[in-house]
Parts: sequence; C-alpha cells; structure tokens
Amino acid sequence: MPKYAVLGSTGNCGTALLKILMKRPDAHINAYCRDKAKLLCLMPESIDKKDKITIFEGSIHDEKLLGTCMYDCHAVFLVVSTNDNIPGCRLGQDTATTVISALQALNQAPKIVLLSSASLDEHLSRHVPVLLKKVLLRSASFVYEDLVQTERILRKEAAWLTTIFVKPGALSVDIQRGHALSFTEENGPLSYLDLAAGMVEAVDDPDGRYDMRNVCVVNTNGRAKFPWGTPMCILMGLLRHYFPFLHPFLPSTGPA
Repeated sequence: MPKYAVLGSTGNCGTALLKILMKRPDAHINAYCRDKAKLLCLMPESIDKKDKITIFEGSIHDEKLLGTCMYDCHAVFLVVSTNDNIPGCRLGQDTATTVISALQALNQAPKIVLLSSASLDEHLSRHVPVLLKKVLLRSASFVYEDLVQTERILRKEAAWLTTIFVKPGALSVDIQRGHALSFTEENGPLSYLDLAAGMVEAVDDPDGRYDMRNVCVVNTNGRAKFPWGTPMCILMGLLRHYFPFLHPFLPSTGPA
C-alpha cells in the first residue's frame, strides 16, 4: 500500500488532496497540519477512516515530526501555503528546509510535489495581459518570493531528491470536472479537486515525465466557477505589498 504525505492538509489544496487520495483503496495518507481540530472539522470523514489516514500535528520546524510523517512515503506534497500576502513570508522555505533535513536523517528520497504558481513561469503565463500580470505579481509579492526561494532550495537537491513543480493558474473551490497535465498551457480557473487529481497523476507517472519540471494542471471539461473572493484577495494583497505595516490590521482572504 503506497503512502502519501500531505504537508499543509488544512488548506484548500491539502483538503482536496485528502479527498482524492481517500478514494483510492490502495493508498494510505499521512496528513500533517498545525491544528488537528481544524482538520477534523474540515474533514469529518477522516475520523471514520483511521485505517486510511494518520494525522500529525505540530510545527513545520519540527524535523522529527515531519520525518515520522514522511517515513516510507512514496510521495510528499508540499502545500503549506497562505492566500494572504504576508510580509516576510517563509512558509515554503521553512517547510522545504525541514523536509530536506528530515529526509537526509531518514536516508530516504520520496518524490516531492511543490504547489507553485503559473504566474512564476513566463511560458505558462504568456497569455496573461501584461498589466494584469504585474498586478497579480504585486498582490502576492511576498508569497511569490517565498515560492521562488523554495524552488531554488529544492532544485539544489536535485542530485538525490526529485521534485515536481506544479504551477496552476487561478484556483477555485468547486467540483471536479476533469483535468490534464500540460507543460505549455494554463486555462484557469481550475478547481482544487482537479488540481489535486493532477498532482497525484504527476507524481504517480511511471515514466517520471514530470520530474524536475514545471507542469500545469488544466481543465478538460469546462472551467471552474469564478472565485469571487479573488478580487478582494488581490486588493488586500496590493495593500500589503505597498503598505506592509498594515498587515496585522487587514482581513484574511481566500479565493472561494
């Protein structure tokens, strides 16, 4: 029975991964989160499926905890993220650093899947209008810088650790419609469930076609609904970009 570790299991992508993987009779899930009570509230079905899922609660800096979570796993999904443009954001970097140290101690090298963004890939985002792209990059500037540095950290370990860099476009909390994997296109909005299914497909590819590459998950049966929380998310992100001292006083946002 293959084991999958989901680091960041209370986020939209994390819960979608849990739902996709729980449908598979052959898979066991190790779900890491910072708040177990929150995860059980979001995923009450996990309470009745203790044979399918093991929950690990604690800090992303806890090397021993993450090592236990990732032990003997086929793949590790790095989806610890935030919808808010947090000044000085280091979620990705800190998680990747702890993961690498823990895996070195275990002497294991599961395949890593990092959730990134099409906005950081010039080719995937080539059809986005220039002005809109500038707005998007500024509205998530601190998060994107964290992702850029996280990718660099993981690519430096390519000699022994394989990573797949999944870079979707806009994301939406919606139903699963059908997906495909692409090296050249993005056509969001994409549902988190389709994103999760694509991430699992990429990491399970027997030929390793997506290893160490940027790959986008695209819709195949119509786009997901427009994420109406996105305009507010962009506005709050721009305020945090230009006036980072306002961060503690601004509301948290999301794409739903």
